[in-house]
Amino acid sequence: MNMNIVILGPQGSGKGTQAELVAEKYDLVHIETGKILREIACSDHPLSSEVKRTMNEGKLVSDKILENILEDVLVSADKNGFVFDGTPRDIDQFNLIDRILSRSGKKIDLVILISISENETIKRLSSRRTCEKCGKVYNILTNPSPGGEKCECGGTLIQREDDFPDLIKKRLQTYYKETSAVLSEARSKGILTEINGERPIKEIFNDINQAIGANFSDLTVN
Repeated sequence: MNMNIVILGPQGSGKGTQAELVAEKYDLVHIETGKILREIACSDHPLSSEVKRTMNEGKLVSDKILENILEDVLVSADKNGFVFDGTPRDIDQFNLIDRILSRSGKKIDLVILISISENETIKRLSSRRTCEKCGKVYNILTNPSPGGEKCECGGTLIQREDDFPDLIKKRLQTYYKETSAVLSEARSKGILTEINGERPIKEIFNDINQAIGANFSDLTVN
């Protein structure tokens, strides 16, 4: 059984946590392009300057960069399918992923939208801290580091430039503008499920499992 799931939501909605849980339970490849791009931005990769500048401006990276990343992953690492974490962000990315998957006779099967309010997004992201050494993310309100101002690896925790309120609002404007067409397309295909993200992680995950169970049969579950 192969299934390809997209989990979308505004920044801070918890889509990454839910994608990890889904990937583990159903043995799917977890594709988090945001993490991949941050790693590129902090490396000596030829595209690092372009990626870093684009992310700091609260914009989306070009589809050309995204295609280079996804092409390798989707062709080389296939288990029971994929769970896309925060991607596709616009309709061009949606069509790009569908095209790549179609080469193997596959498609995007289910789009799950985790919804939270703008105020909740700002509250969550303003409290986020990232280790400048290993990249691990903490939240001073809900998931503080045991090391206080230091990561467990010993690295210094910093507040990313794009986690300040002004840039958060700018990123949200981009998200709502670009993602609306993706949601409309998924809705028209009957593959969109919306879930309230302002609840405990377990409750959200239970709803996601119900949505998956309603759309797939003969699942491989860990």
